[in-house]
Amino acid sequence: MRASTTSLEAYLDDAAIEAMRIAERERARRSFPPDTADEADERESALPTAGWVETVQEQFGSVPCWVASAVVHVLVLMILALITVSTPVHETTEVVIPMDLVRMDEPEEYPELRRDVVRNDRQVDMPEEVVNPVFAHEEVDVEDRMETENNLDDATARGEEDAISDIPLGGTGVIGNVGVGGGGAGCFGFRSGGGRKRAVLRGGGSRQSEAAVDAALEWLARHQEPDGSWDCDKYGGRALNDPGVSGLAVLAFLGAGHTEKAGRYRGNVTRALKWIMSLQSADGMIGNRPEYTEHHGGWAYHHAICGLALAEAYGMARNPAVGEAAQRAVDYSLNLHQKEYSGWRYKPRMSPDVSVTGWFVMQLKSAMIAGLRVDGRGFQGAIQFLDTITTKPNEVEGDPYGGRAGYTGHPGGRAKGGMFTTTTSMAMLCRLFMGYKRTDPAVAGAANYLVENLPDYTKLDRCRGNGGQWPFYYWYYGTLVMFQMGGDYWKAWNAHLRDMLIAKQRKGGDEDGSWDPVAGSGEAKYAGRVYNTALGALCLEVYYRYLPISR
Repeated sequence: MRASTTSLEAYLDDAAIEAMRIAERERARRSFPPDTADEADERESALPTAGWVETVQEQFGSVPCWVASAVVHVLVLMILALITVSTPVHETTEVVIPMDLVRMDEPEEYPELRRDVVRNDRQVDMPEEVVNPVFAHEEVDVEDRMETENNLDDATARGEEDAISDIPLGGTGVIGNVGVGGGGAGCFGFRSGGGRKRAVLRGGGSRQSEAAVDAALEWLARHQEPDGSWDCDKYGGRALNDPGVSGLAVLAFLGAGHTEKAGRYRGNVTRALKWIMSLQSADGMIGNRPEYTEHHGGWAYHHAICGLALAEAYGMARNPAVGEAAQRAVDYSLNLHQKEYSGWRYKPRMSPDVSVTGWFVMQLKSAMIAGLRVDGRGFQGAIQFLDTITTKPNEVEGDPYGGRAGYTGHPGGRAKGGMFTTTTSMAMLCRLFMGYKRTDPAVAGAANYLVENLPDYTKLDRCRGNGGQWPFYYWYYGTLVMFQMGGDYWKAWNAHLRDMLIAKQRKGGDEDGSWDPVAGSGEAKYAGRVYNTALGALCLEVYYRYLPISR
């Protein structure tokens, strides 16, 4: 190819020289014009025959030599370019780009649970492996990365990573968070996305249980008042309990990952939190109003449940206004309401009972996980009180394990039978949330007692506490503690509770997704459908609401 290119250049150079000679002859001819036509003809015939260059010259006239040379060289460059482009390439280099192709499966869809719903007319604008693992009903492929629906880690919804308290309780093993997961991991669980779905399968939930949660939340959303509250007496309860049941409804939404900033029901959560904060006094207390004084003559349930909702809402969404209200609620609980070095009851400084104390312990625990200031003396007082109301192994006839708890004091000889299931589950939860190990006699003994009294609509006498039947109350606390126990305890409890709640949930009509108050119970007399529906949803959210305790 190189030789042919050189020959072409030589040929074109000769053509350029010949063109210069012709141009010189033309200038000479014009300098001596012929006098006659015959002389002109003779002169023209004497000239050599013109080639292709002469023809171009005749068409375009005389041009300077440098112009002709430039034209020729441009033609040379164009010809070389055409030769280069048209020449085939005989050697190719294969470029291999390594790629990891990940198959992104469509997220698993739970079945729709819309069952001919009739709406009302009101317009309402993964932790480390645990020692005693949770029983899994189905085999699940577990990944380290727990993503949310948009494939981003939902870290804020899991609480404060370093929520370790400084409770100086020696050998009791008390720490400042539940569900430690190999250190100081937050305990708000995996409440949304892929982490939630894996937690459901790992913990023994099902598509049906998740559909039941969705239906319950839909019922709560449909029946929320425009101001953000839930009207208790419209649905079988009493108006004096509006703050408490509204707080439970908020907890049900939060438990499924719906916050002020995320989720389908963020508008419902926002309105409810604003209404709760509107009930807070300057000292931080929530619900001390004449219209919300419950039958016991106090407001402690309202305050503790609403304070718990504020703490979890702040831990998940980090709204500064909610955080300020939650902190003031904590300060009131510790500084003004708790009896010194003891528990809590209806009014400030009263001798405590385990029911009210349980809600205050949960409030303080969630506040700690959310990163709020919580003085450890509050937990110390709770433990002091619980020790006075709990049986020891073989202390009472027919109670070889111990761990059964009374309401305001030691159960004594009445510890036999099913009379104290609710109070025992409350005391057990307090201990677990304050860091007691599963093997502690007070915890293990309580678990053995509860597994003998599994959830059952046909045996409501076993749900009886001091003063009346509160089955959903017992099932809620029992579900939380048995999930934390894991193993055979949770397998037995979950097998009864999950399918029972799914079967008893209302289907169709305006009550679709709710649970009926049990006839003759305290829930039917005081709390009503909003209360039962919120607690039913919270029971079925147990698989992902809090992480299992890793110890």
